[in-house]
Amino acid sequence: MKKKYFAKQIGIEDVHAGLLPEEKVLEITKLQEIGKAVCMIGDGVNDAPALKTANVSVAMGAMGSDIAVEAADIALMSDDIAKIPYLKRLSNSCVRTIKFCISLSLCINFVAIALSLLGLLTPTTGALVHNCGSCLVVLVAALLYDRKFE
Repeated sequence: MKKKYFAKQIGIEDVHAGLLPEEKVLEITKLQEIGKAVCMIGDGVNDAPALKTANVSVAMGAMGSDIAVEAADIALMSDDIAKIPYLKRLSNSCVRTIKFCISLSLCINFVAIALSLLGLLTPTTGALVHNCGSCLVVLVAALLYDRKFE
């Protein structure tokens, strides 16, 4: 069975298939009530309520309905479900990069404040340090562009 094959590939043990829209929502809320984060992948009008209920939702864009695409957090522009692991790796990389950039920015600002208190930075040099730090953060974030995870 295709569903179980894909579930096994990403480590999902419990598969629910052929559910009505309200049954999908019920299953998602059951998982959320026990503290699980739920990612729903869907493509049709019947998936829209479940896509809205899930913590993260992905619509398969090419064959998906407009309602599913609007209801989802993420819309894949192809129907290739094999892109889901790539999407997960990319999103993890984005979160790591965001956390790193925030930490880097805070460190630069704290050092600049300390140097200002010591009288080593004037307002002009402080503004330059701040702008250079901002440029550095943008350059680090740009490393996400066209990232390959093969």
